[in-house]
Amino acid sequence: MSARIYPSSVDISLPHLGRCLRIDQAPEVVSALTQAMPGWPITVLPAQGPVPERYVYQDAECLWQGSVHEPNEFHLPSPASAACSLVGELVSQRMLNEPDLLGLHCASIEINGRLVLFPESSKAGKSTLSVAFAAAGYRVFGDDVLGLTPQGAGVAMGVAPRLRLPLPNSFSAEFVAYSERHAGPEDERYRFVIPDENGLAKVDETSPVGAIVLLERDSHILEPEVVTLPPAEGLLQLLCQNFVRDTSSATLLARLLPLMQAVPCLLLRYSEPLAGARHLAKVIKNPQLYAANQASLLNVPPHELQLCGPIPAQTTLERIWSAQTTITTYPLGDELFLIHTASGAIHRLNSSGKIAWQLLQQQPLSGHEISDLMASYFKAPLAAVTADVATLLAALAQAELVAAQP
Repeated sequence: MSARIYPSSVDISLPHLGRCLRIDQAPEVVSALTQAMPGWPITVLPAQGPVPERYVYQDAECLWQGSVHEPNEFHLPSPASAACSLVGELVSQRMLNEPDLLGLHCASIEINGRLVLFPESSKAGKSTLSVAFAAAGYRVFGDDVLGLTPQGAGVAMGVAPRLRLPLPNSFSAEFVAYSERHAGPEDERYRFVIPDENGLAKVDETSPVGAIVLLERDSHILEPEVVTLPPAEGLLQLLCQNFVRDTSSATLLARLLPLMQAVPCLLLRYSEPLAGARHLAKVIKNPQLYAANQASLLNVPPHELQLCGPIPAQTTLERIWSAQTTITTYPLGDELFLIHTASGAIHRLNSSGKIAWQLLQQQPLSGHEISDLMASYFKAPLAAVTADVATLLAALAQAELVAAQP
């Protein structure tokens, strides 16, 4: 396909944003941007009037990007890099312009008419997996950002998935061949992969959410595996991966909690992305394949409740504690999320922490009394339970979730 020729200076206009970008003396950037956003109609107009909020230009040295509201410009190493930068900013601006949409950092794939979401997780491979699903014949809603309506439906942004280069040698020949056949703008670091026409959702297309899937990619995993996680694992990831700046914690939980109560939370352990995608798709279509395969990530305590310094265990156990009344609680399965009203901080308690909290809500108790009750409830050794309760109470006290009586 021959490259389209653009004027030397153009303005870019997009639905929801209007005339939002000027590109001067850089037709390669115009071409890269239009290829990277195949599902988002782009209108290219001759430049006229005041410079829009963002601009890109080419000088004798290199490409530069800037904003009329910022004094500093920054260097772009390639047209593909410019497309990466601009796509992120334009999608973020679209989210800010539509307060009813909750922007989530996640990949999203449509399987059986419902979306499977992969929240952002460092180096877990959500973008790579998106390309793998496209190679396997599934429809991509996005590899980085998804809008979520108040009703819980996902909204596509119309942006092609992007691979980090070079590709590992462990990737299958089929995956590599697909990514090369469908290659869009690329440089030494990134390659946009353009799915077939029906393989990428258009901007504003919606689909209900069907599952939240966390990812664990490890080269030592021989066969892909899917296990069921507590729904709180998915909620915690979504709470951490959103565009919200000024929304209260209570409002955010109110948006996400019903979603996690309605859909399963799974963990995909895999090595090769195409094999992982095909295995997950098979499991999603047959829920009985994962229903009995349970796992938990609760061996790591929530970071909000880690101790900032030592507190004598004996003192903690002997004091009488009560739950603060300015705390809002949100149960989810066997776990509990707490919001400290004054600060807006969100804390998560696992099943045993939830029971301890519920005991303190009923009446003030000492650490020893809580330990006795919980050891009896769980039929666990008193010494081990007592040590855990001491740590929990100290952490709750530092988070100002409980208070000791005078």
